[in-house]
Amino acid sequence: MAKCEYTPKTLDDQIIKDGLCAVSELSQDPISRDKFYVVGGMATQTYLPSRCRRGTCDIDLAVLSRLNKEDFRVFSRRAREYLEDNGYTLRDRKSQCAFVLEYFDENGVCFIEFPRFSEKRFGEKYDALKREREHANVKIMEGTYETCFFANQVDIVVPKLVRSINSLKRNPVFERYLGGARQSLSDDLVVQSLRDIEELKREAMERPDDAEQGELLKFVSDLYDIRILSEIAGLNPNYFNISASAWNTLNEKSWERDLIARTVLPSGFLEQ
Repeated sequence: MAKCEYTPKTLDDQIIKDGLCAVSELSQDPISRDKFYVVGGMATQTYLPSRCRRGTCDIDLAVLSRLNKEDFRVFSRRAREYLEDNGYTLRDRKSQCAFVLEYFDENGVCFIEFPRFSEKRFGEKYDALKREREHANVKIMEGTYETCFFANQVDIVVPKLVRSINSLKRNPVFERYLGGARQSLSDDLVVQSLRDIEELKREAMERPDDAEQGELLKFVSDLYDIRILSEIAGLNPNYFNISASAWNTLNEKSWERDLIARTVLPSGFLEQ
């Protein structure tokens, strides 16, 4: 839960805009061109108006190359140069699942994360990564003249659905947090949902060794993202079925799957 200690950011913050412009620079390098797209919370934010955005400190990338430490430095070269030219201090580190380019100045700190995979795991994921890159959407980033590829909203929603269903299977008590997600998505509910997530984050920070609390934070955050992307951005049903077909959790009927689908997805999705 270490990243909970940092102030979350949105696309409205200059430090995030600078990070995404740095990522955009990767498109100018033959080594990294056409081999990446933005995923995760920052991709989610690009589909939402400011009032609906849930803050994060990460710019997560999917990469169609398996990177080691040296590959990471070469692959990220153009992004590093952009950030240094714009006055940021850089620091590299390695997490369990990513090589992390940390950039910061007096206004805050953010992270650009490049995935780390074993050779076997990368081989298993490559076809899905290639498909997702083909369906990614190129967008002009707010407040800039730069463009970047962002994961299709379906490819954001589907992994969150899988994680939510598996969390509910492990923790049936989480069902009580589905009540709010069933309500009409009014402006007041959006504000309250974001406040609830911030409160869960504070509790997670106070109990860093409580794995269940951390899982609950992800569960509630994922439900919010799925619901709001489904309603505001919309989901292509044909592509949803293609993406969902790759996940056993979504193909195997269970009460957890059906309950979450009824709660946060448009009518008819995942119904059998």
